[in-house]
Amino acid sequence: MTGLGPLLRIRWRTMRRSALVWVLALVGTMAATAVSVAELYDTPTKVQTYADAIATDALVAVNGRVEGLDTLGGIVQDEFGFLAAFLMPLLGVGLVTAATRREEESGRLEQLLAGRVDRRAPVLASLVVVVVTVVVTMVGFAVSLVAAGVPTEGSVLYSLSLGALALVFAALAALLAQVVLHARAVYGVALAVLAVAYVFRGVGDVRGWWVVWLSPLGWAERTAPFGEPRWWVLLVPLVVAVLLAGAAVVLAARRDLGSALWRGGAGPERASTLLQRPLGLAWALQRGSFVGWLVGSTVLAAVMGSLAQEVVDALTGNPALEVYISLGDDPADGFLAMVVLYLAILGIGYVVQALGILRQEETEGRLEPQLAGTVARTRWLGAHLGVVLAGLVVILGASSAVLGLTSASVTGVGSVWPVVGAGLAYVPAVIVVAGLAAALFGLLPRGYVAAWGVFGGVTFIAFLGAGLQMPQWLLDVSPTTHVGTPPQGDVSGVALAVLVVVAAALTAAGVVGFRRRDVPRG
Repeated sequence: MTGLGPLLRIRWRTMRRSALVWVLALVGTMAATAVSVAELYDTPTKVQTYADAIATDALVAVNGRVEGLDTLGGIVQDEFGFLAAFLMPLLGVGLVTAATRREEESGRLEQLLAGRVDRRAPVLASLVVVVVTVVVTMVGFAVSLVAAGVPTEGSVLYSLSLGALALVFAALAALLAQVVLHARAVYGVALAVLAVAYVFRGVGDVRGWWVVWLSPLGWAERTAPFGEPRWWVLLVPLVVAVLLAGAAVVLAARRDLGSALWRGGAGPERASTLLQRPLGLAWALQRGSFVGWLVGSTVLAAVMGSLAQEVVDALTGNPALEVYISLGDDPADGFLAMVVLYLAILGIGYVVQALGILRQEETEGRLEPQLAGTVARTRWLGAHLGVVLAGLVVILGASSAVLGLTSASVTGVGSVWPVVGAGLAYVPAVIVVAGLAAALFGLLPRGYVAAWGVFGGVTFIAFLGAGLQMPQWLLDVSPTTHVGTPPQGDVSGVALAVLVVVAAALTAAGVVGFRRRDVPRG
């Protein structure tokens, strides 16, 4: 394949920073989880207590049905399972999309192919770099697990199953990059597939149905690394990944460069009055991201709300589970508080991804023409920040309302408005991360990827902090910790005010930096 060697070197130079961030974040999270679990469940009695506590359909729907839960490795798989179900697919989708469809949108891919480079080489080179990244991540996973005292065979199989999951979604993203026209559409369709896979896995595990085998998440789970290992199951995701990648390579050679198999309909002949203003253009750019995160949040809220009664019943009949989840005196409010925190984490993911669009506008050459006219930098940035903040309020408010409605309908008690208030109480914490993202964009644009590192850290603390009994100073690093546990507990107005001040200071620093720095800055 002509030009593959030079293109591999180019892809490595352009993708290595992102790949390194993913490797460090994932391996670090796995290592911290494994070490914390090993320290916390250091006797067979404690391990068995954990296994007895969480053997409920509600938690199986969330984390999956882990075989070998009465082992140290099984506990690690259960604790890391929810994060892995989303982070491993995002690893593959993010790296492949940035190196294929986004490069094509920017026009850089056309320049590469103007020389003696095979049209299939860019897709193949991107997949090779992703495979190397996944392999390094798997090695890090296995070493971390073995170092924590998990048996070697189970550690290797579990690491391979997570790596195969990432490769399936990487190959899917490569195929979608040939089918749809924009990078944001690749993300949207891939995340929709992931959501369907999560539902199939959850329903299949709880009901014992065969649909679990339609889910890539189910394939990873069915390897049973800490139960009765099934090495042959790894063939399923690997075959699917090869087929998807092969289709992507074939389509890349046959379609028109700069086009896609599905382009969608033509837009209007003239731009509307709103679209001619910074606020309208900001909404047009942010609309797809907003809708995607809104749908994902409301679906999660609906699913979790429908499980509220099962969780309450499980707590009533299992005191060990109540100690494990730490939901307090009122299990229903405690469960709602936990889910609202999850929705806040999705809100953080939305603002980081939405503000990342600003960096894409700059690097792909669309920002400079806008600023060359009558649009001031502060007006342009302010329009985007306003749209993102409004979107955040809608996402948290709507998803919390859905959570309150579904939980009240299945339990017959409770009200919607306290849950909505609980969701909106997390807005100050989320905008702290948004302010940090704005500061990175204004002061250190090339380091914007660090915002995703912050998102990963906050997510790790939110999902695993209480269960792993992390020290308080580490929990306090996350802004969500300072909100409290609404609607279960009271919210400190002073703490929320401090979070707002911090967010405002970070945002102001980003605005000042953006006004003074060069545009574009590579």
